[in-house]
Amino acid sequence: MSARAVQMTELQRVAVLAPGSSSGNRVDYLVELGGRRYPVYFSTAAVSLCGDGEALLAMTALGAMASGTDLQLLATLSPQFLDNQRQLMQTFASWFPRYRPVAIAAQQLVSQPKLATGRVGSFFTGGVDSFYTFLKHRDEITDLIFVHGYDVELDDLPRRRAISQMGRAIAQATGVRFIEMETNAIRLFKDFGRWGLQGHGYGLGSAARHLADYVDRIYIPSSFAEADLMPWASHPQTDPLFSDERLQVIHDGCEAGRIDKVAALAVDPLALAHLRVCWERVEGSYNCGRCEKCLRTMTSLEALGVLRHSATFPRQVAPERVRELVMYDDSLAKFARENMRLLAAKGLADSDLARAWQHVLERPAWRNRLIMRGRKLRGKWRRAMKKIRSTR
Repeated sequence: MSARAVQMTELQRVAVLAPGSSSGNRVDYLVELGGRRYPVYFSTAAVSLCGDGEALLAMTALGAMASGTDLQLLATLSPQFLDNQRQLMQTFASWFPRYRPVAIAAQQLVSQPKLATGRVGSFFTGGVDSFYTFLKHRDEITDLIFVHGYDVELDDLPRRRAISQMGRAIAQATGVRFIEMETNAIRLFKDFGRWGLQGHGYGLGSAARHLADYVDRIYIPSSFAEADLMPWASHPQTDPLFSDERLQVIHDGCEAGRIDKVAALAVDPLALAHLRVCWERVEGSYNCGRCEKCLRTMTSLEALGVLRHSATFPRQVAPERVRELVMYDDSLAKFARENMRLLAAKGLADSDLARAWQHVLERPAWRNRLIMRGRKLRGKWRRAMKKIRSTR
């Protein structure tokens, strides 16, 4: 199947975009932005996908803003979606200096309502945020959607198989449909922004738009509580702007902090059986038990007295592992402080675990930078040695 070309006139800084070439379960694109070419696809064996003007705009808007490229869509576009995307661009430009709004033109602006399907989706990784949203809306959610290629790399086959097994188990236990979508689009977002800070909201919005003919409403689980909100890729101000008359996109869960969410999951056997927060590439591990996300979640579960009942984590938190962590951005420090407050509330303020988190939070920024630099150099050295050994 050939992908339709997306051509860019460098002199005019205009990208002329054509809708994707679709075979029902797969949509292919060839995107040229910022002088780079991206063969992009979205696929799933479960349902038919739509590669229309809305999906195309959601997929290319971030790169257009970063490269200062106006967009000309050779497609029909919903006027409501166009207005929403222009508003999203204005918001991103006010948050992040590297972006500026660009002009967007379409062949035709037409509202295209659809007959309701009665299906409600929610993006789901098995983590704290997505499990919280699923349990909160369990009576209405019909579909859980996992996107391979975002949190889990496409060539990480053992972890992908583990995700599939988790999805089948949850589907069997609850009756929901577990949809596994696959895409290589992450490079299109990472090349024009940091994935966590700026890219993953557009990534989820793009995936949602490819499902616009299948679901009526889709939830994006929140990363932060309302009190902790900051400029971030997925945000209650921006996620709903991927909506139009065909699809409602909802940012969900801001009413609860991370500790509140873990507390809600701590009393649910399904969550304790399948909770997954780790994306470290560790062979044979569901959660590695050593990374920041694992240690953060394990600390919360330990403070709540249920870590030993979890089927997906080690039974104990190692304080020495916590002391090795580096709080390299504000979001991580916020979660660490939440755990400190929880430990104090449970009478564990003087525990070795609490002292380990305090040590991490008090380490000066210059020291964190040195540690991170040293780890990167050691990582490069190990990879080089591995390459040399493989050639002998």
